[in-house]
Amino acid sequence: MELIWLIILAILIVYLIVSSVLFLFPSVIHYNHASAVASLKISAHRGGAGEFIENTMPAMDHAVELGVNMLEIDVQETKDSVIVVSHDNDLSRATRREGLISDTLHADLPPYSNNLFLQFDRVMCNSTQTDFSFVKLDDLFHRHRDVVIHIDTKDGKSSLINNVSELIVKHDRLHNTVWGNMSQEKSDLCYSVNPDITMFMSIRKVIFVYITFYLGLIGFLPMREAVFDIPMPSAILSQFSDVLSGWQKVLVRIAHFLMMNRLLFWHLHRRGIKVVVFVLNQPQQFAEAEKSNVDGIMTDFPGRLVRYNQGDENTDEGSQILGKGGK
Repeated sequence: MELIWLIILAILIVYLIVSSVLFLFPSVIHYNHASAVASLKISAHRGGAGEFIENTMPAMDHAVELGVNMLEIDVQETKDSVIVVSHDNDLSRATRREGLISDTLHADLPPYSNNLFLQFDRVMCNSTQTDFSFVKLDDLFHRHRDVVIHIDTKDGKSSLINNVSELIVKHDRLHNTVWGNMSQEKSDLCYSVNPDITMFMSIRKVIFVYITFYLGLIGFLPMREAVFDIPMPSAILSQFSDVLSGWQKVLVRIAHFLMMNRLLFWHLHRRGIKVVVFVLNQPQQFAEAEKSNVDGIMTDFPGRLVRYNQGDENTDEGSQILGKGGK
C-alpha cells in the first residue's frame, strides 16, 4: 500500500513539474504565433457601427482614416456566389426588406437602412452618408490592402469558406487576415480549407482554454489559433445595469473575475496569441480592459477609442462633429 502511495506521489510531482514548465515555457512543445498577425490594438466592430452604418464602405473608410489596426466584419454569400460583408443573412434588420442574402442576386440586394440599432450600446446610429450599398469582400480587400481584417464566416457553408479563402489568396492577405467561426465544426472547416490563414478561437475552444487553465492543464493544450476573442463581462454591467437583477449582477462580476485573468493572458502571450475583447464603447470600459493587459479592443466607436488612447478627455467629440454616430 505504501508503494502505491509513493507511485501516486511521484506521478503528481512529475505532473506538477511538467505542467509548470509548459505553463512558463509553452514554446518547448507548442508553436509560437508571435509573427502570425500585426497589432490589433484598435478594432472597428462591423467597420465602426456607431459612427457610420455598419459594414458599409464609408464606415470602413472612416475607421481606416482614423488609424485602426483591424476591421472586424462578418460575411455572407449571395445567390450568385458573391461574398458580401454583412452580419445577418436575413435582410430584415439591416435593410427593412424581407428576404435572405443567400436567396438574392448581388445586383438585387437592397441598400442598408440609414438608421440601425447598436446591439452593444442600446442607441441608434443615424447616418447621413450617401453610400448604403453592400460591400463585396473582393472590393474591401482591394481598397484596404494593408489593414488587418477579422472575418467571421457566419453560416460557415463550404462554398462560402472556399470562396473567402480564394479571395484571401488572390489578394495576398495570408499575413493580415484573421478568420474563423464561433462554431467549432465550422472553424475546423476553415482550417481544413486553408490552414495558412490566421484563426480566432471558437466558443468551444475559448471555454476549453478556461477549463484547462483552472485545472492546471493549459500547458498541455495545443492551440492552432492566434487570436483569443472574448467578451468583457463588466461591460454588461455598465450598459445593462438597469435591467439586471441583483443575482445577475453578482454572476456577471464572478464571470469578469474568472475571464479577465492576467495570468491566463500572460500565458497566451507567451504563445504569441493575442487577446482581444469585444464590444467596448465607453471610456470606463476601455480603462478596465487596459488593466487586464489585453492586446486589442473591438469597438463600435473607433474614433472614441482612438481619442481615448491619445489621452483626449472628450472622447465623444468626433461623433458629434461628424453628426453620424449614435447618441
